[in-house]
Amino acid sequence: MPELPEVEVVRRGLAAHVIGRTLTAVRVHHPRAVRRHEAGPADLTARLLDTTITGTGRRGKYLWLT
Repeated sequence: MPELPEVEVVRRGLAAHVIGRTLTAVRVHHPRAVRRHEAGPADLTARLLDTTITGTGRRGKYLWLT
């Protein structure tokens, strides 16, 4: 498991490259990874396409793209 300072360094590094970018492709490698999205992987993919990343965040050791 990564330590919190490492996660924060990765978040800051990602922010410089992803904020303002638009998702042009989304691929779910394993449906179990999105099992909490009840409508399924295809619906999640459709909802994420053509959205713009406006920020990065961290909740503990989890990274968030908003």
